[in-house]
Amino acid sequence: MLERSSLPLERILGPELGAIYRDIHTDHGVAVLTETALEAFEGDGKLEAVRTEDGRRIDADFVVAGVGVIPRTDLATAAGIDVDNGILVSDRLQTSAPDVFAAGDVANAEHPLFGRRIRIEHWANALNQGPAAARSMLGSDQPYDAVPYFFSDQYDVGMEYAGYATDWDEVVFRGDPKEREFIAFWVKKGRVLAGMNVNVWEVTDQIQELVRSGERIDRDRLGDPDVPLHELLPTRPGGAGLPRDAD
Repeated sequence: MLERSSLPLERILGPELGAIYRDIHTDHGVAVLTETALEAFEGDGKLEAVRTEDGRRIDADFVVAGVGVIPRTDLATAAGIDVDNGILVSDRLQTSAPDVFAAGDVANAEHPLFGRRIRIEHWANALNQGPAAARSMLGSDQPYDAVPYFFSDQYDVGMEYAGYATDWDEVVFRGDPKEREFIAFWVKKGRVLAGMNVNVWEVTDQIQELVRSGERIDRDRLGDPDVPLHELLPTRPGGAGLPRDAD
């Protein structure tokens, strides 16, 4: 595996989780070359090797390239619709042209929960955002405020991620990452921005509720596997979060 960053998934998950996924790959016999960029494919009529920017040649029978996507906004630009990292839409998924709506990977949407624009590249977003755009076309005044979600299965390690975190104060772990059965929470100012359950199931709804609440959560209880997740919110029976406006 050639990885341009210092760790796999580091841009999205940060260094703590990136290191975990590096170790998952190496434990399955994969050589992970970090901070390594691809320069060229080589071969005589067929792929035989790849060459890295630092001059290394690595034999290869085939390559799986994960290079990301660029939103296709040419049509919107030609129509005079506002674009910036995608087609700009409101929280009702309406573009700057009142009768035109956009959904899916291309839509850079105002998100009422996070107070900023978010463009999500995952099929779950397209699956949910399309019908929401249709409802808005039909006159619904409900904002699209679904908590962003994605999942990944790598070897015998499955995960689900809910929320949206681009910067955070710390990552709080519930469970033992070494056993690869845990929940990680990205926390800023005591509030859960995102959570990811790894080989722990049927907790996504509760994680989304923590993210959606915006409440400050007691750190020790958040990381304690013996405290049920549904008890962490002060608005729920037995909840013992911190005051929303506390520093």
